[in-house]
Amino acid sequence: MLKHDANAFRLIHSKIALKIAILVVIQIIFIITSFSILSYYESQGTYLGNSINIAGKNRFLTSNLMLHLSEYFFESNGNDISKINHISKINSAIDQLETNILALRQGGKVSDVDLKPLPSEFFDDWNIIYQKWVSLKTTLTNNIIKPNEQINSEATATATTTDKDIKTTLDTRALSLVDSSNALVTKLGKYAGNTSQNSMFLQTIFAFLNIVVAAIVLYLVMRILKPIFALTTATSEISRGNLDVSVKSRGNNDELSVLTDSFNFMVNSIKKYVNKQNELTRKLKDANEELKNNDRLKDEFINVAAHELRSPIQPILGLSEFLRSNKGRENNNSSNSAAMSLEKEEELLDVIVRNSKRLRQLAEDILDVAKIEGGSLFLKKEKFNIKEMITEILSEYEQKIKNIKNIKLSYYSQGNDSITIEADRSRLCQVIYNLLSNAVKFTNDGSITVIAEKKDKDDNFILLSIRDTGTGIDSEMLPKLFTKFATKSQTGGTGLGLFISKSIIERHGGKMWAENNSDGKGATFAFSLPIN
Repeated sequence: MLKHDANAFRLIHSKIALKIAILVVIQIIFIITSFSILSYYESQGTYLGNSINIAGKNRFLTSNLMLHLSEYFFESNGNDISKINHISKINSAIDQLETNILALRQGGKVSDVDLKPLPSEFFDDWNIIYQKWVSLKTTLTNNIIKPNEQINSEATATATTTDKDIKTTLDTRALSLVDSSNALVTKLGKYAGNTSQNSMFLQTIFAFLNIVVAAIVLYLVMRILKPIFALTTATSEISRGNLDVSVKSRGNNDELSVLTDSFNFMVNSIKKYVNKQNELTRKLKDANEELKNNDRLKDEFINVAAHELRSPIQPILGLSEFLRSNKGRENNNSSNSAAMSLEKEEELLDVIVRNSKRLRQLAEDILDVAKIEGGSLFLKKEKFNIKEMITEILSEYEQKIKNIKNIKLSYYSQGNDSITIEADRSRLCQVIYNLLSNAVKFTNDGSITVIAEKKDKDDNFILLSIRDTGTGIDSEMLPKLFTKFATKSQTGGTGLGLFISKSIIERHGGKMWAENNSDGKGATFAFSLPIN
């Protein structure tokens, strides 16, 4: 499982890295594209500048040609050799001008400058220049070049008579050629200016777009990395022991959402595991405390039980030995004065019987606790009148305490005195005896009242309470009153009676509780029982 999760996390990491790489590549491509376009426009501006220079050079070359023509007309003076020299210069100027005009149209390397072909929108202007050049060249060829290829006196005389007209014609056509070149230079200049403005505009646009794209890329990268930063922060919190953290999911199905959901699931799993461990630790601690408490109660019970066993055993053994020795004296001495009176013997036997009953009660209590904890406390239910049972118990108890304590025992029934219930009579008697015995133990003077009443809207339950005017329940004992071995050493007893009584009542489907009286005098023990 961990290996699968590790592979999944590595795959998610790779996809996130790929997305970021794609965004960075897009940004780089956009920057390269922008520079390429701007470089293209810059190069176009450079080439247009070269075209302008070449077009402007037409003026210079035309002027140079006209200068050689002027020298031809004014310096030859009929000298054939001089004419030939000037014709050579004119031919050279014609070739330079023609080469320059053709290069302007076709492009190429001119004067060590790379020249691109003229943009198509300027072809008409170039055609005008070329036509005017052809016209100028034709005039030169027909009137200057060809006539001088075969020099004769007759031709020379004829040329002399037409030089002025020829020169005027050539000047006019050269000037027209220069004007056409100037017009092209002007248009190329405007075009270059527009191109420069467009280049600056594009620079501004691309700069803005680069900033926007960079901002978008940065935003997308931060959007991708934000959950990772949140996961990092949450991981730091977990390392400090804070498990109440979670990372908000974006709600879509991308890799980061899957990673966030997996992280939250992992944190919840860890939290549940830690809570479970804490709960187990708490339960273990509570169980340990309960074991310690049970061990302490066991030690207390052993001490109390040893005391309770020793208390009746000592008088039983002592009085039994005394009666046996006294019986021997009676056999050896028939004198009535030496023998113990029958009344005294009966008193001693009563003490022996009473203490024997205490031993028997202790043994029965221990057996009842074993049955309760082993789940083998069975009830023998029968129907009987609750008033009759309580009256019998109170009558018997009055005889037991009449010479010991000044306590008035009474029974009070709210409503119908004839309350018949179905329960284990002997066990219920055991409960009431235990409660009465407990009330008598803590009441030296006053009254003990047993109250029976029906409860519930259908009178399905009987509530029986025993109220005394004794010392009340010690605040230290109240929370553990119905637990095993709950007793105080100075009060005597094993602390099993109330535990057994409560268990019997609950086995019947009822409840038992106790509280101090609101007037501050004594306490009330009560229990409820289903009538059927």
